[in-house]
Amino acid sequence: MARTKKTGEMTTEAAKEIAEKIVSHFQLTIRIIFLYFVNAMYKYFFSVQDSFEEQATQGSFVPHGCQDVLTTAIGRPEHPGRVHAAGVGVTIKQYFGSAS
Repeated sequence: MARTKKTGEMTTEAAKEIAEKIVSHFQLTIRIIFLYFVNAMYKYFFSVQDSFEEQATQGSFVPHGCQDVLTTAIGRPEHPGRVHAAGVGVTIKQYFGSAS
């Protein structure tokens, strides 16, 4: 910032090149950190999913209605009256049927 004119231009070409390198390095660092966390999230999600699938095959976890793998993994129920990925206006009763 010390090498920036009031108009926003850099004072010299050398200062401009250095500033571009700094920005480029910062952007690369942010991308690496982002990819690391996305990868870690995927690993965690699939390990939780595998755990629930193993429990389902052993019979200790039985998904039923709104109590599916995702809801159990998150640890809280869906917002009442909503069914995600089923389209607008689809109710829980329409999607899962009436409670027995």
